Amino acid sequence: MLDTLTKDTPSLKLNMGEDGKGADTLMWVQEAIFGHRFVEEQLPYILVLEVLAICSALQLGDDGRPYESMRIFNHNVSAADEHENFIVPVTKSAALRYVLFKDRSLERVAKDPTLSPNERMSQWIAELNSGFRNEVRASAPINFEFLRKSFGDRFEDARQAVRILQGLEIDVLNNRRYTSRFLVPRGANLILNDVDPKFVADRMFFGRGGEMVYLMLNRSSKADKLALAIKNHFLVNKDPVNKIAAKFIPDGSDRTTGGQIGYLPKRHHPAYDRMGEDWLSILELDRLPTPQKFEPLFRITALNLMRYFAERAQVVAGNEKVDPIPLDMLGGRDANLRDVSKSYLRRHRQVIEDAVEAFIREKIASAPAWQAALRQPDPAMRSAQALEVVQRAFSAGKWGAKSEAQRKPEDWLNAFIHDAKRRSRNNISTMVSPLGTNSGFVVARRSAGTWFASSDDFLEALVLAVVKEPKTIGAFLEELYERYGFVIGPVQSREAFAVPPCDISSFEENVRAFERRLTGLGYVKRLSDDCAFVSNVYLGSE
Repeated sequence: MLDTLTKDTPSLKLNMGEDGKGADTLMWVQEAIFGHRFVEEQLPYILVLEVLAICSALQLGDDGRPYESMRIFNHNVSAADEHENFIVPVTKSAALRYVLFKDRSLERVAKDPTLSPNERMSQWIAELNSGFRNEVRASAPINFEFLRKSFGDRFEDARQAVRILQGLEIDVLNNRRYTSRFLVPRGANLILNDVDPKFVADRMFFGRGGEMVYLMLNRSSKADKLALAIKNHFLVNKDPVNKIAAKFIPDGSDRTTGGQIGYLPKRHHPAYDRMGEDWLSILELDRLPTPQKFEPLFRITALNLMRYFAERAQVVAGNEKVDPIPLDMLGGRDANLRDVSKSYLRRHRQVIEDAVEAFIREKIASAPAWQAALRQPDPAMRSAQALEVVQRAFSAGKWGAKSEAQRKPEDWLNAFIHDAKRRSRNNISTMVSPLGTNSGFVVARRSAGTWFASSDDFLEALVLAVVKEPKTIGAFLEELYERYGFVIGPVQSREAFAVPPCDISSFEENVRAFERRLTGLGYVKRLSDDCAFVSNVYLGSE
């Protein structure tokens, strides 16, 4: 009877294998609601890098040559309740990463007065071979002699190429291991995976959140167009720095096995289409160079994820509607507006916890094994059976195992709900704030707290994703409300709140600040009749 509780729990290896870090994560609750998996450590830009790494691995063969047929977002299933099932290979980029991020011999060789210019390349190659062999201790180490094919004996050319590529590193100040450092994705050779020091696929920074985004885009109505756009913008070899990177990639296979794609629970969801539309809008901006598209992509991806969390949680929790997002444009100067925004950020976190509890209680209530445990006359047996039901229902075999307490069934259930809400890792409710902070729609200040507030970079991302033709400030505000739930001006405040959360003058000043900031960014033009229009200056049709 207990086996029937796990029939809708897919691929338990995803949850209980290499991904489980800490006993409190070994439970299939938030994963069943939102997908497996999202982690706090995965910054928004790394989410997009993981998506691009998946696209690159799928579209390029083991020999590094692109497939003629489209392999991106092309994972059809035969039934509505089936899940995409495919393996994502991992490109190691071992030689390139070692040269850029680990090798310390390049400058030493360059400054060695005992070496002639013709000897320096040989000396550098010898030191690369020795250093890599000692670092990785691989059974089949890389022979860096391949660099002669790229540079001959031109040591200074190789040195300059290394400097150029090192200048493309993202987030230079973050002290990560060298196999988890990344470059601006200006071509397939520059898209780096997250691997461990042995160049084996790892989950330290690519925690599967990008896999969730990939699956959302695959299930969106824009999947076909997106596949072509991503291929044309990120996987082609036209960019000069991508060709430079190719000089540090040896011939032959540079892949490791990788693993199966993660799990996303809903086959269809409005959030998938919304994210697909936003990605396509940014990628299709003719006047915006490809390297400059990466930043608005990761900001808008983070927003779409947060909105997805809110919408899924609202349905599972049984709430009537999704909470709006009062977005502060005044930098916290209006205390009333700041407090309203702070309150609704807390509500976004709380609804996720409410959804967790509702999901657990609904699943337990419908389980015959739970009812059987409640009818067990012996208290010890009743306690043991109730714990087993909870463990089996949510794939939480280690949860409660070390407890010596004999609890009533309801006490076991309440304790599990508490731990599922408060687990220390992979907790969606604690992910909302850092996701927003690192993408520009949440601000955190020690003296004032944390609330929804927009940076200029995030405002720009909204314009690039939403504005397809000139529109009035009022029309833009309304679209932001309808699309994402943003409440910026007084009109949207009246629509969103049955009872005004603060004086309407706060929202009036907020919308004035909104227009001033967009004007300063160059996206608002005020005509002679005093009508202001928001324009996307990167649209090719303008």
